[in-house]
Amino acid sequence: MTEKLDLYDKKLLYELDKDSSQSVTALAKKLRRSKQFILYRMKKLEESGIITGYHAIIDMSKLGYFTFRVYFKFQQTTQSEGEEFVQHVRERLKQVWTITSMHGKWDYALFLGVRTIEEFHKIWDDIMLQHKEKIKSYNVAVYAPVYNFNRKFFLDRVATGESIERIYGSGEKENIDEKELRLIEAYANNVRLSSLELSSKAKMSPETIRKKIKELQKRKVIVGYKIGLNLEKIGYVSYRVDLHLISTKKNKELFEFCRHHKNIYQVNKSIGGADFEIEAVVKDFLHLIELINEIKNKFKDVVNDIDYFGFSTFHILQFIPD
Repeated sequence: MTEKLDLYDKKLLYELDKDSSQSVTALAKKLRRSKQFILYRMKKLEESGIITGYHAIIDMSKLGYFTFRVYFKFQQTTQSEGEEFVQHVRERLKQVWTITSMHGKWDYALFLGVRTIEEFHKIWDDIMLQHKEKIKSYNVAVYAPVYNFNRKFFLDRVATGESIERIYGSGEKENIDEKELRLIEAYANNVRLSSLELSSKAKMSPETIRKKIKELQKRKVIVGYKIGLNLEKIGYVSYRVDLHLISTKKNKELFEFCRHHKNIYQVNKSIGGADFEIEAVVKDFLHLIELINEIKNKFKDVVNDIDYFGFSTFHILQFIPD
């Protein structure tokens, strides 16, 4: 059963997805309502399970990680055997930040970070040793850079300048000390913690915390803030759309089209994936087909073919962005 949102809910979700760390005072000013009203609506959205978290978008390449994406298609696999695979990943492979069940072309997607190629081989060998006979096919891709935009599908009309671009995955390694790393781990999954709460978790003074967060933003270790969102609760679904191109001559135009489109929230650049990868939020499958036809018609001279597949359950979702 989907939850019904009014205009204020939609505006609040829109503003929080632009910057989930902004103050209640700032949100109240933008929505022209009281702080009590904003707090009440936020609590209601949390309790209904629509907002699942308030996250910092961390550029893991700045921490020295290479990000890989691995898709798996299984064969002759029961639901319980699939659950065993997920459990194996959760318990043994701590480098995996996200694992999700999918429907369509692939059954599971893993997003993981490693500091060396040897580390990736160890993970890969572990998976193959345990599950090789059940794996029908797979795809491994280097997953970077990623261009994440604030989600705009909440509102019917959004100004052109309201598309915020957050880029991560291809930065040079920064010298991150133990205190900063401890702060990132405490802060990234809940950016609305108070300075006192963070002080207890990160074991440093509130003043030091505020200073270090500003430094991490300036150094582009933190590249933005967004909300965790249960799309199913509000009647939407997320799809990956893969474009196979005849030519890349219109990639800049295609990128701008995606950046400003109401239903597209991310463009992934990858080595080993599709020519042009898009993440979209739509109401249903028919809405997805409308979007695909819109892309085909607008870029018919360069688009050769389009694949799509959906995400269902996120079994692990840590502070790496989705």
